[in-house]
Amino acid sequence: MIKILFTFISLLIIQTVSAKTLYEQLCEFNYNWNKYGNRVPDGNAVDFKSDQLHVQTHLTHVLPILRANPTGEFTVEQQKTRRYLIEILEEYRLAGKFPLNYFREERTPIFIDEDNTHCALGYLLEQTGLEPIALEIAAEENYNWVKDIQHKAIPHLQVLSGFTVEELKLIQGAYDFYMPNAFYAPNKYEIPQKPEVVEAFFEEGSGRRSLGGDETVNIWCKGEGEDGILNGRWEQRYSSNLPWIIGYFSNGKRTGQWREYYQGTDRLCRTENWRNDKLNGIRKRFSKQGELIEEILFKDGVAVTKTNYDLHRSIRFVRKLLDSTSVYTEVYTLEGALLAAGNEIVHNPGGLLWFQNIELAALNTFAITSRDISTSNSYGDEERFIDPNTGSGLYNTPPLVEYKKEGDWLYYREYSANYKRDTNKLEVREQFIKDFEHYWQDLYAIVYEAEDLDLKQGYDSVKVVYSDNYADRFYGFGNDLYTHVELTYHEVRHFPYYANFIPQRDWWNPPNYGLSNAEKETYKVVMSLGQYNENKERIGVWKHYDSDHSLYKMETYMKPWSDDTSTKVAAR
Repeated sequence: MIKILFTFISLLIIQTVSAKTLYEQLCEFNYNWNKYGNRVPDGNAVDFKSDQLHVQTHLTHVLPILRANPTGEFTVEQQKTRRYLIEILEEYRLAGKFPLNYFREERTPIFIDEDNTHCALGYLLEQTGLEPIALEIAAEENYNWVKDIQHKAIPHLQVLSGFTVEELKLIQGAYDFYMPNAFYAPNKYEIPQKPEVVEAFFEEGSGRRSLGGDETVNIWCKGEGEDGILNGRWEQRYSSNLPWIIGYFSNGKRTGQWREYYQGTDRLCRTENWRNDKLNGIRKRFSKQGELIEEILFKDGVAVTKTNYDLHRSIRFVRKLLDSTSVYTEVYTLEGALLAAGNEIVHNPGGLLWFQNIELAALNTFAITSRDISTSNSYGDEERFIDPNTGSGLYNTPPLVEYKKEGDWLYYREYSANYKRDTNKLEVREQFIKDFEHYWQDLYAIVYEAEDLDLKQGYDSVKVVYSDNYADRFYGFGNDLYTHVELTYHEVRHFPYYANFIPQRDWWNPPNYGLSNAEKETYKVVMSLGQYNENKERIGVWKHYDSDHSLYKMETYMKPWSDDTSTKVAAR
């Protein structure tokens, strides 16, 4: 009985809210409520059992304000549209299907989440036939407040809607990071819990308690502080003898260094540094073997540079964000020699932040295991956990961010400690291996089918021009040496299983190995390739392939030929 009573008290403690009034809670959801203090009913803070209820309460108090605000400045047509949109917003509130914040450790606006759930403004666009605009905003500015959205349609939409800018700002909201009712979930010990002033323990029979009578060694979650305000250490343990998440707060705001361990181990997964509730400093990620694999420099919550370590190839990638869709990337050896540099497009089908291309961890999203929660019923079948308040299940991990080369990339000849210039002429493949130790496979895969390549004593540098990660042009530069190879492509839906060549991949691997489903649906194979001279005239042998990469035509230029020339000088 004592155990049951203690568990019940713990559940009550975990639901403690830091806000003292309902008005403060609304301000937490949308800071624009600070302008409406005299239009919110008095009342104490509400113990929301889910973020869904928090959102519905927000809209419950927004709608009367919209209905009561004067509309004399609007035309008759605008007023009619306004009334229609208010009714749609009421339907949206009642339906209770709101975005979920998977990827940020703080409340944030989300225009459309990974499950295609729209925020209130996104829903209004969807229901009025303007879904393409909603998708454009989500692709570029998914986490922006209305005041920061730069999409050119926003001012026009504001006029058409019959709402003022201030009303649009109030309609929007910021969604919580932590899963609603995580404390009640079947595998609650594997889900990141929202930090609270609390002391909760592992239950008997959980398999996570330490034997013995000392209850304090069985702490599951503990947050230091007073009056619901965190001040000091917060920790959530995986078991009585294994840590998981440890960090610190100052007056309710994250501060100092936070640490996360791989679930079920004492191996460090990552460290990050906070100041005034924003990431500041370097976040480090470690492999399960304890090797440093990633560093991200944050300044006031914004990721500035990102470094990934490829320990297998002994190289590191340093990326700096140029804009919302591209990064500038430099590649170095682990010793610091520059190998290559160029721009990359951020390919982000999962709607993640630009730097999230390593398996997501608990401190910035639910742990992978908590996305796949399942419990066995009495028949041994698998049934997914459903949140009792929202009816939402736990979702699949989104595809991670990829970086695709775009535009000019420069590759540099490597002069390692053991480098020795060879005066003997080497075969093309051996020359690439010698001069571009780390990137020879990538470069050789582009040009190995080109005829009559003469590398002489090798290239000092190489420039490759990419489009969506495919090489369109290859330029090799050396002492009295110039090579220009041009490639064009077929776009095919399914890559032929028996084809023996994959452009820009490990050229010896079978073609279906390592391809994502998206790549299998739409893929490119070489259509033609050949060489140009420095005057942009065709020279040597040009090859042409069908979509199965079968050679069907060869052209040999006995002397230079310009693409602008109406007739070929000599070809067969």
